[in-house]
Order: sequence, then C-alpha cells, then structure tokens
Amino acid sequence: MSAKGPIVVRIDGHKKKINSAKGDDGRKKMETLAHTEAAAAEESSDRIHTFAREYDKSLMISKSKTKKQSTFSMFKPILIAIISALAIGSIMGFVMLKIIVNFDNELNPTPGNVLPAEDDDSKENKKADSVELSSFTLDALSAYVLQGGVYSESANAETELGKYTDLGYAPIIWQRDNQFYLLVNIADSKVSLQEDALSLANNNIEVYVKEWQISESKLELTEEEYNWITIFQKDWNNALKHGGINKETWKKLIDDAPNKTEHLTSFTASLREVLKQEGKGTGTLLMEMASAYEDWLQSGKIKLEE
Repeated sequence: MSAKGPIVVRIDGHKKKINSAKGDDGRKKMETLAHTEAAAAEESSDRIHTFAREYDKSLMISKSKTKKQSTFSMFKPILIAIISALAIGSIMGFVMLKIIVNFDNELNPTPGNVLPAEDDDSKENKKADSVELSSFTLDALSAYVLQGGVYSESANAETELGKYTDLGYAPIIWQRDNQFYLLVNIADSKVSLQEDALSLANNNIEVYVKEWQISESKLELTEEEYNWITIFQKDWNNALKHGGINKETWKKLIDDAPNKTEHLTSFTASLREVLKQEGKGTGTLLMEMASAYEDWLQSGKIKLEE
C-alpha cells in the first residue's frame, strides 16, 4: 500500500477516508478515530434495538383453521356417539311399536280400521251401478186361456182343482190383483181351445175361453238383458203357436242368460223349476212360464211402468 494513500475506516457502519500523513499528526488522527469507532461500537452494543415483527396473514388464518379443526377433532367422538345413540333409539322405538301393535291385533281379532262387511243388497246395488242401464220397452204377451173360475181365496181355487186333474188336465192357479184364477189351458187362438171346452162341458164342468195378456212393460236393463228377454218372448210365442216345447232348447236359453246384474236371477231360477216338472203338457208349462214372467216384472227387481 502506498504511504501517501488515504486511510479508509468505518465508523458506525459508514466509511470514513483519512488522508495519510507522515509523522505524529497522522498517527494521532488514526488513534482518535479508533477511539471514536470503539466508543460508537460500545454505545451501539449497549443500546437495545427495537425490532418490528411482521406477521404473515396467511399463516394466521392457517393457524386459526388448525385451531378450529383441532377443536372439532376433540368433540367429533362425542357428536358421533350422540348421533349413533339417537339413531339406535329411533330404530328400537319403531321395532317396539310394531311389536306392541301386532300383539294388540292378536288380542283383538276385529281391529278398528276394518270396514264392516257389506250386506247382499249393497253388493247387488254396486254390481248394478257398475254396468250401464238403459230404458227399454218390452212387448206385451197375449194368448187365450181356458178359465175354470176366479176366486178371492186360494183355498177355494185349490178345492176346485181336483175336478180337472181327475179328467187328465193339469191346471194352474194364477194370482193377479189379489184374485186367484183357475186356468186349465192356454193357446194362441179361441179355436184351439174349443175342443177342451166341449170335453169339459160334457163332464158338467163349465169353463170360459177368454183373452189373457201380460201388458207392455217399460223397464231399465242392460242391452244384453233386453236382448235375452226379447228372445224369451219370441220362443214362448213360437211354442204357443206350434204347441210344443223342447226342454233342451229352453235349458240352453236359460244357461245363456246374462249375469252382469241380478235382474234376471229370480226369473231364470223360476224357469228352471218349471222345466224340471214331468208329465205336464205344453199348455201347462207355458202358463207357468208366463206366470213366472209376470211375477218377475212385479217383483221390484226392475223399474216397471205400465
């Protein structure tokens, strides 16, 4: 280093340049600076510096979340235990309720929520309401009968019945308008009954040939029922005209009767009973069929308007 160059010293962190010089002056200056630097350093070491601390906000949030998570982790087992207890309690309560209800039903065979059984009339009305009914007009049935008498009491009519059965006839008692008619035979014309009338007259039994009619009827039926009744009337008129009954044909007609409603039940049942009879002629069977037909019209099973 050159003896003439400046001398650089640091005083409290700052550079200071001192020109070098020969002799005592230069040495004194350097010593003075050294003492000054040492004093400054000592003073600096004795003073307590205040440090400003900056906090990282992201670190603060993270620490807060960590604290919250730590709190939740501490209470998590308790919450799980409470929820589990509630769930198990609910399930057990439901199971116990079912057991109690079933046990009560076994002790009481007729639970309160069971509806009372419907009677036959209610079932019949519901069945009738489930099909479409319409108003139909049925033709009148007309014929001629051989009448033995008319009585106000059925017993009187039955007493007179024996006179005809002894002669081989099978008369019937037809009740109409609170009177009892003793009818011996039926035909499609007066002429067809003249022979029987003369035969009875020869045996001193007085009879009358007269027209007999079942009036036109207006009633409510299904279309199938109306069609069946129309066939019945047609077959009855044919049997009356030709004087013969094929029982098998009539049984098939009865079997084919519609059964969607109960309207025809009583009538078809009566027809079956008529066909079961043995040893009776066509006239007697036709009179009994016609009587059953009239009874059915007036039985209240249908709406009848004359």
